[in-house]
Amino acid sequence: MASLNTQLLSSVYISLPPYHEQKKIADILSSWDEAIEQTRKLIAAKKRRKKALMQQLLTGKRRLRPYAKRNRKKSYRFFDLPEDWACPQIKEIALECSERNTGRDNLPVLACSKHLGFVESSEYFGKRVFSEDTSNYKIIRRGQFGFPSNHIEEGSIGLLQKQDIGLVSPIYTLFKCNENIIPEYLYAVFKTDTYRHIFKVSTNASVDRRGSLRWREFSLIHIPMPTIEEQEDIANVLKTSDDEILQIEAKLKALEKQKRGLMQKLLTGEVRVTL
Repeated sequence: MASLNTQLLSSVYISLPPYHEQKKIADILSSWDEAIEQTRKLIAAKKRRKKALMQQLLTGKRRLRPYAKRNRKKSYRFFDLPEDWACPQIKEIALECSERNTGRDNLPVLACSKHLGFVESSEYFGKRVFSEDTSNYKIIRRGQFGFPSNHIEEGSIGLLQKQDIGLVSPIYTLFKCNENIIPEYLYAVFKTDTYRHIFKVSTNASVDRRGSLRWREFSLIHIPMPTIEEQEDIANVLKTSDDEILQIEAKLKALEKQKRGLMQKLLTGEVRVTL
C-alpha cells in the first residue's frame, strides 16, 4: 500500500493462534534471530582480524615462518620495514596499460568499487551510465589493476580476477605487474588503511587541479616488497582468511533464508508447532 494510517491498519485481519502457540512460535523465531546475530558478530570479528593481519603482514611487523629471523628495520616515509625487504616505486614493478577499444568490440563495461572490486557497471549503478560509443574506453584484461583517477583516495582500486576482459571509462588508470611482484600481494597492500592514506596524500599533492591521481604521480608511490616466496605465502594466508569469511557469509545467507521460510510456514499455520 502506498500509505498506511491507523484507520486502515485497524481493518487488517491477522492470523491469531492460541496464546501458548504464539509464544512457542516466537521462541522458535527468536532462536533463529540469535543464531543470525551471532553469525554476524563472527563475520565482523573475522574481518577485524583480517584487517589487523593485513596491516601487520604487509609491513613486516609480523613475519611468517621461516622469514622471522631478522628483526632490524629500515624507516620510510609512511612505515618501517624489515631490513631485508625492498621498497621500490610502483613504476619499478608495474607498467601502465592504455589499450583502447578501437575495434568497437562489444565487451562488458566495468566499474570499480572499494569493497567489491570490478563489477559490471549497469549492475553496480542500477542503470546504464556509460556512453553508447565505447571506442575510446580502455580495455582491461585479467590480472591487470585499475582505478578511477578521481576516486582512488576512497580506496576504489581493483584487480581484475573474475573476468578475462572488459572495458572501463577513459578516466581509469590501468597497469600490470612485472615478474617481481605477485598481483594478489600488491592488491592486498593497496587495500590497507595505510595506502588509503597514501593515496589521499598523493592526490592532494598532485598538480591535477581536478583532484585526480594520474599514473605519473601514482607511479612514484613506494611499495613494501619482500621476496617472491614471502609475497606468495602472505597472499595465501590472506586468501585463507577471505575464504573463511566467505564461508561464514554463506552460512548467514542460508540462516536468513531458512528463517524467512520458517516464518512463512509458522505464521500462516502451514506448519503447526507441538505444544
